[in-house]
Amino acid sequence: MKGTERQVKMTDGSLNPAPPTNGLDAAVRGETTIDQVRDLLFGGAQRSIESNLSGLRDEMLASLAQLQADFTKELASLQAKVQQLEQDTEHKRLASLRDIGASISQLGAAITGLGSDRAGK
Repeated sequence: MKGTERQVKMTDGSLNPAPPTNGLDAAVRGETTIDQVRDLLFGGAQRSIESNLSGLRDEMLASLAQLQADFTKELASLQAKVQQLEQDTEHKRLASLRDIGASISQLGAAITGLGSDRAGK
């Protein structure tokens, strides 16, 4: 009934035009009704999906925490190995310097012995 105005029957029996309703109010009521129907039809499935997603999120967070703990443990192990290698390398370097110093001393003594043999002849 396009073009006809809605009328409201007054208490005295006369007809007065109804106050214009906002189309937005009707749309909101329609959306509310649609949301209610949607909740009735799919609410259980949606809650189930949300519950599953929440469970997956919790599992992922637990896995992430475990990975972080494992990574921290492995990193500490690697740092300990690097530190041990640094100490071993430093000990070997110092031992090499001592060996070189001893060899130089022996070479100096040998050279001195050669010089004294020639001086004695």
